[in-house]
Amino acid sequence: MIGRVLDSSALIAWGRRSSPYVDAVIFARAEHHGYVVPVVTTAAALTAALAQLPDKAVPIVEALLRMEICVVDTLTPDSAPAVAEVLREARWYAAEQVTAATVVHAARRRALPVVTNNRNPLQALWPEVEIDLIP
Repeated sequence: MIGRVLDSSALIAWGRRSSPYVDAVIFARAEHHGYVVPVVTTAAALTAALAQLPDKAVPIVEALLRMEICVVDTLTPDSAPAVAEVLREARWYAAEQVTAATVVHAARRRALPVVTNNRNPLQALWPEVEIDLIP
């Protein structure tokens, strides 16, 4: 389990260059020569992060997206049923939890931990999700 799933808080930390821990998580995956160790995020997490970042931080996130190690899961008609299955736990808060559900789905599907500064919305959807908490 050497890859990681980044939620919006991890992407925000990367864009702001505010967390040496997130930097280390990403650069550690980029240093594997000869094979790709993925850093996964979701289109929903990316959208939420970009909405909260200042304009000067956007190119930093875009640079991550161009890296060979970066994989962005999209919410498609094919993936929607699996994300909805995760989202059922949110019940009446489902609309507010779409981003967390896509992150949990990506983590569950790949059996990878999630890098985040807030475990609560993720564990509310899937208590067994492994969390790589940003210090």
